[in-house]
Amino acid sequence: MHKVFILGDSTAAIKGPDERPETGWGEAFGNYLKPGYVLSNHAVNGRSTKDVIALGEFAAVLDDVTCDDIVLIQYGHNDEKLGDEKRGASAWHEFIANLLYMAGKLKEKGAKVIFITSIARRSFSCGMLQDTHGDWPAAMKCAAERAGVPCIDMTIPTMLSIVKEGEEGSRKYFMNFGPGEYENYPEGREDNTHLSPEGAVWIARMIAERLKPLEDCCEPD
Repeated sequence: MHKVFILGDSTAAIKGPDERPETGWGEAFGNYLKPGYVLSNHAVNGRSTKDVIALGEFAAVLDDVTCDDIVLIQYGHNDEKLGDEKRGASAWHEFIANLLYMAGKLKEKGAKVIFITSIARRSFSCGMLQDTHGDWPAAMKCAAERAGVPCIDMTIPTMLSIVKEGEEGSRKYFMNFGPGEYENYPEGREDNTHLSPEGAVWIARMIAERLKPLEDCCEPD
Protein backbone atom coordinates (compact mmCIF):
# COMPACT_ATOMS: atom_id res chain seq x y z
CA MET A 1 0.00 0.00 0.00
CA HIS A 2 1.47 3.33 -1.08
CA LYS A 3 0.60 6.66 0.47
CA VAL A 4 -0.18 9.92 -1.31
CA PHE A 5 0.68 12.81 1.00
CA ILE A 6 -0.63 16.35 0.65
CA LEU A 7 1.35 19.25 2.08
CA GLY A 8 -0.47 22.54 1.64
CA ASP A 9 -2.62 25.34 2.98
CA SER A 10 -6.30 25.95 3.72
CA THR A 11 -7.39 25.37 0.12
CA ALA A 12 -6.45 21.69 0.55
CA ALA A 13 -6.92 21.16 4.31
CA ILE A 14 -9.49 19.04 6.15
CA LYS A 15 -12.13 21.31 7.69
CA GLY A 16 -13.73 21.09 11.11
CA PRO A 17 -17.49 21.01 11.79
CA ASP A 18 -17.49 24.72 12.68
CA GLU A 19 -16.09 25.60 9.22
CA ARG A 20 -18.59 23.74 7.03
CA PRO A 21 -19.58 23.94 4.23
CA GLU A 22 -15.96 25.05 3.53
CA THR A 23 -14.12 22.07 2.06
CA GLY A 24 -10.49 21.52 1.12
CA TRP A 25 -9.74 19.93 -2.24
CA GLY A 26 -7.69 17.33 -0.37
CA GLU A 27 -10.90 16.06 1.22
CA ALA A 28 -12.27 15.19 -2.23
CA PHE A 29 -9.00 13.95 -3.72
CA GLY A 30 -9.14 10.47 -2.16
CA ASN A 31 -12.12 9.68 -4.36
CA TYR A 32 -9.80 9.71 -7.39
CA LEU A 33 -7.10 7.38 -6.06
CA LYS A 34 -6.79 3.85 -7.41
CA PRO A 35 -6.95 0.82 -5.11
CA GLY A 36 -3.57 0.31 -3.48
CA TYR A 37 -3.12 3.99 -2.62
CA VAL A 38 -4.16 5.70 0.59
CA LEU A 39 -4.39 9.44 1.13
CA SER A 40 -2.57 11.19 3.99
CA ASN A 41 -3.64 14.85 4.02
CA HIS A 42 -1.30 17.08 6.05
CA ALA A 43 -2.47 20.42 4.64
CA VAL A 44 -3.20 22.96 7.39
CA ASN A 45 -5.08 26.25 7.35
CA GLY A 46 -2.78 29.24 7.00
CA ARG A 47 0.42 27.37 6.29
CA SER A 48 3.29 28.51 4.08
CA THR A 49 6.56 26.81 3.15
CA LYS A 50 8.16 28.83 5.94
CA ASP A 51 6.07 27.81 8.92
CA VAL A 52 5.38 24.21 7.85
CA ILE A 53 9.14 23.69 8.24
CA ALA A 54 9.55 25.88 11.33
CA LEU A 55 6.69 24.21 13.23
CA GLY A 56 8.02 20.69 12.65
CA GLU A 57 5.07 19.56 10.54
CA PHE A 58 7.23 18.82 7.53
CA ALA A 59 9.61 16.78 9.71
CA ALA A 60 6.68 14.66 10.88
CA VAL A 61 5.69 13.91 7.28
CA LEU A 62 9.30 13.15 6.40
CA ASP A 63 9.43 10.58 9.20
CA ASP A 64 6.35 8.84 7.80
CA VAL A 65 7.32 8.81 4.11
CA THR A 66 8.67 5.60 2.61
CA CYS A 67 10.13 4.72 -0.78
CA ASP A 68 7.80 5.33 -3.76
CA ASP A 69 5.22 7.25 -1.73
CA ILE A 70 3.93 10.34 -3.56
CA VAL A 71 4.06 13.80 -1.96
CA LEU A 72 2.01 16.63 -3.43
CA ILE A 73 3.23 20.07 -2.30
CA GLN A 74 1.04 23.14 -2.86
CA TYR A 75 1.96 26.44 -1.22
CA GLY A 76 1.95 30.09 -2.19
CA HIS A 77 -1.25 31.63 -0.82
CA ASN A 78 0.39 32.47 2.50
CA ASP A 79 4.00 32.78 1.35
CA GLU A 80 2.72 35.83 -0.55
CA LYS A 81 1.94 37.61 2.74
CA LEU A 82 5.33 39.28 3.11
CA GLY A 83 4.08 41.49 5.95
CA ASP A 84 3.64 38.37 8.08
CA GLU A 85 7.09 37.51 9.49
CA LYS A 86 6.04 33.98 10.46
CA ARG A 87 4.63 33.01 7.07
CA GLY A 88 5.82 35.34 4.34
CA ALA A 89 8.55 34.00 2.06
CA SER A 90 9.93 36.03 -0.85
CA ALA A 91 9.17 34.34 -4.15
CA TRP A 92 12.65 34.22 -5.68
CA HIS A 93 14.61 33.56 -2.51
CA GLU A 94 13.12 31.96 0.61
CA PHE A 95 10.13 30.34 -1.11
CA ILE A 96 12.36 28.58 -3.64
CA ALA A 97 14.87 27.64 -0.93
CA ASN A 98 12.13 26.09 1.21
CA LEU A 99 10.73 24.10 -1.71
CA LEU A 100 14.20 22.83 -2.65
CA TYR A 101 14.83 21.81 0.96
CA MET A 102 11.57 19.84 1.20
CA ALA A 103 12.01 18.19 -2.20
CA GLY A 104 15.59 17.23 -1.43
CA LYS A 105 14.76 15.65 1.92
CA LEU A 106 11.81 13.73 0.50
CA LYS A 107 13.80 12.45 -2.47
CA GLU A 108 16.47 11.18 -0.07
CA LYS A 109 13.73 8.95 1.38
CA GLY A 110 12.85 7.69 -2.10
CA ALA A 111 9.57 9.62 -2.32
CA LYS A 112 8.13 10.96 -5.56
CA VAL A 113 7.66 14.71 -5.18
CA ILE A 114 5.25 16.81 -7.24
CA PHE A 115 4.78 20.56 -6.84
CA ILE A 116 1.38 22.14 -7.49
CA THR A 117 0.98 25.88 -7.99
CA SER A 118 -1.73 27.76 -6.08
CA ILE A 119 -5.31 27.68 -7.28
CA ALA A 120 -6.69 31.03 -8.44
CA ARG A 121 -8.71 33.35 -6.28
CA ARG A 122 -12.03 34.49 -7.72
CA SER A 123 -11.03 38.14 -7.79
CA PHE A 124 -12.82 40.25 -10.39
CA SER A 125 -12.31 43.96 -11.08
CA CYS A 126 -14.44 45.73 -13.67
CA GLY A 127 -15.47 42.33 -15.01
CA MET A 128 -11.89 41.11 -15.43
CA LEU A 129 -10.36 38.29 -13.40
CA GLN A 130 -7.24 39.44 -11.55
CA ASP A 131 -4.01 37.50 -11.09
CA THR A 132 -3.46 37.69 -7.33
CA HIS A 133 -0.51 35.31 -6.98
CA GLY A 134 2.27 37.43 -8.46
CA ASP A 135 5.63 35.70 -8.88
CA TRP A 136 5.00 32.69 -6.61
CA PRO A 137 3.63 30.25 -9.25
CA ALA A 138 6.55 31.05 -11.59
CA ALA A 139 8.97 30.69 -8.68
CA MET A 140 7.52 27.27 -7.87
CA LYS A 141 8.04 26.17 -11.49
CA CYS A 142 11.64 27.37 -11.26
CA ALA A 143 12.12 25.44 -8.01
CA ALA A 144 10.67 22.31 -9.61
CA GLU A 145 13.13 22.52 -12.49
CA ARG A 146 16.04 22.99 -10.10
CA ALA A 147 14.87 20.12 -7.88
CA GLY A 148 14.23 17.82 -10.83
CA VAL A 149 10.58 17.23 -9.91
CA PRO A 150 7.35 17.74 -11.90
CA CYS A 151 5.19 20.81 -11.36
CA ILE A 152 1.45 20.82 -12.03
CA ASP A 153 0.26 24.30 -12.94
CA MET A 154 -3.12 24.89 -11.30
CA THR A 155 -3.01 28.70 -11.35
CA ILE A 156 -3.67 29.29 -15.04
CA PRO A 157 -6.13 26.39 -15.52
CA THR A 158 -8.26 27.55 -12.58
CA MET A 159 -8.18 31.13 -13.84
CA LEU A 160 -9.37 29.91 -17.23
CA SER A 161 -12.17 27.86 -15.64
CA ILE A 162 -13.33 30.83 -13.58
CA VAL A 163 -13.35 33.07 -16.66
CA LYS A 164 -15.29 30.43 -18.61
CA GLU A 165 -17.92 30.17 -15.85
CA GLY A 166 -18.12 33.94 -15.59
CA GLU A 167 -18.19 36.28 -12.64
CA GLU A 168 -21.56 35.03 -11.43
CA GLY A 169 -21.32 31.38 -12.50
CA SER A 170 -18.01 30.84 -10.72
CA ARG A 171 -19.44 31.88 -7.32
CA LYS A 172 -20.51 28.26 -6.74
CA TYR A 173 -16.90 27.10 -6.41
CA PHE A 174 -16.16 29.35 -3.45
CA MET A 175 -17.68 30.26 -0.10
CA ASN A 176 -20.26 32.73 -1.36
CA PHE A 177 -23.77 32.64 0.09
CA GLY A 178 -26.38 34.82 1.75
CA PRO A 179 -27.54 35.14 5.37
CA GLY A 180 -29.31 32.22 6.99
CA GLU A 181 -28.17 29.54 4.55
CA TYR A 182 -25.70 27.87 6.89
CA GLU A 183 -25.68 27.68 10.69
CA ASN A 184 -21.94 28.41 10.86
CA TYR A 185 -22.38 31.65 8.93
CA PRO A 186 -25.66 33.27 10.02
CA GLU A 187 -24.74 36.54 8.28
CA GLY A 188 -23.64 34.81 5.07
CA ARG A 189 -20.18 34.96 3.56
CA GLU A 190 -18.29 36.37 0.60
CA ASP A 191 -15.02 34.42 0.40
CA ASN A 192 -13.37 33.93 -2.96
CA THR A 193 -10.30 32.03 -1.75
CA HIS A 194 -11.76 29.05 0.11
CA LEU A 195 -13.71 26.30 -1.59
CA SER A 196 -17.28 25.09 -1.38
CA PRO A 197 -17.93 21.32 -1.57
CA GLU A 198 -18.49 21.73 -5.32
CA GLY A 199 -15.29 23.73 -5.61
CA ALA A 200 -13.31 21.06 -3.77
CA VAL A 201 -14.47 18.41 -6.25
CA TRP A 202 -13.68 20.77 -9.15
CA ILE A 203 -10.08 21.21 -7.98
CA ALA A 204 -9.53 17.58 -6.91
CA ARG A 205 -10.67 16.33 -10.31
CA MET A 206 -8.43 18.79 -12.16
CA ILE A 207 -5.40 17.75 -10.11
CA ALA A 208 -6.17 14.04 -10.61
CA GLU A 209 -6.41 14.56 -14.37
CA ARG A 210 -3.02 16.28 -14.43
CA LEU A 211 -1.39 13.83 -12.05
CA LYS A 212 -2.40 10.71 -13.98
CA PRO A 213 0.22 11.11 -16.78
CA LEU A 214 2.93 11.60 -14.11
CA GLU A 215 1.98 8.86 -11.64
CA ASP A 216 -0.49 6.07 -12.33
CA CYS A 217 -2.26 6.51 -8.99
CA CYS A 218 -5.46 8.30 -10.07
CA GLU A 219 -8.70 7.41 -11.80
CA PRO A 220 -10.24 10.77 -12.74
CA ASP A 221 -13.82 10.41 -13.96
